Amino acid sequence: MAQNLKLEIFRISLKKKGGSNADLKNFEEFFKVLNTDKTKAYNEFIKSFVNYFSNEFKPNADGTKGISSNKQNKYEPQPSKNVINGELFGGNLGNEQVIYDQTDSSIQKGKVGSNQIASLPFYFKIWTPMDYTTGVLMVQSYSNYTITDLVKSNITKFFNNYDYSLIINPFVPEVIKEQYLKNSQVYKLNILKDGITKGKRKLINPLFAEFENLKITISVSGFKEDVSTFWSKLKRDKQGFIGSNLEDFDIKEQDDYEIKAYYKDEDGHKANVGIKRNTEIAPTIFLPDNMKKEKSNHYEYDKIKKHTDAILQNIQKEIGY
Repeated sequence: MAQNLKLEIFRISLKKKGGSNADLKNFEEFFKVLNTDKTKAYNEFIKSFVNYFSNEFKPNADGTKGISSNKQNKYEPQPSKNVINGELFGGNLGNEQVIYDQTDSSIQKGKVGSNQIASLPFYFKIWTPMDYTTGVLMVQSYSNYTITDLVKSNITKFFNNYDYSLIINPFVPEVIKEQYLKNSQVYKLNILKDGITKGKRKLINPLFAEFENLKITISVSGFKEDVSTFWSKLKRDKQGFIGSNLEDFDIKEQDDYEIKAYYKDEDGHKANVGIKRNTEIAPTIFLPDNMKKEKSNHYEYDKIKKHTDAILQNIQKEIGY
């Protein structure tokens, strides 16, 4: 199966290091620390960010992954749009790997040592509006490999060097949510219950009587229902969402349990959501296959830049910028 390209999006805000989350700073204040000329400030950001890595791979806490950036990576500042486009290298650390041709496992072609990295390129975009306290960070990843946590931690450390803290929160644009829901069905429902009394734990089985943190999951599957009609059909007028007698599991009232629904779109991409926040779906964002280079599962820089520009424009409309 070919690698898919994915995208993760975050809302970012600035505050002074050690400052209150209620006292957010606009990005103009930060960039003026770099240079009072906006274009020069953006160029200085890129130069300083690349120098932050010192031509080394910054590892995660477990020493299993690392990321870096250097002059080989492509960077493109767009001061008029308050945008910086860039690239990073990232890969696994800590394990020696032997290299073979896929069609011949008998001849060793080389090794990747435990202190070496076989890296992949990763694209990122930062939107830092000068007159607003909220920006956007986008990080590209692959279907089975991501460096997003490392990107977030290192860009936070980079801002810390200038006495600023970066607040990062996941974000999925409404237009992407709507498109996912339009093309999805619910295929599984889980009923989740914790806080079960000792008597009910013992009733399930005496083995569980002393386990105060016992949790129950009841799973219902084998059905498919469009998202647009699922929640209205699930609701029962006087019996809540569940009509079965589940008192043996301490489930009597609707507030006694949580319901989680599992979605799948026409491409098999999955997401899940709880009943109490069923509008807060956060599906994985998959990028179109035409973003890839020919004969490669890596992104085409100009294509992914253009595609994420369009996503950013939708975000700006959504937040009223």
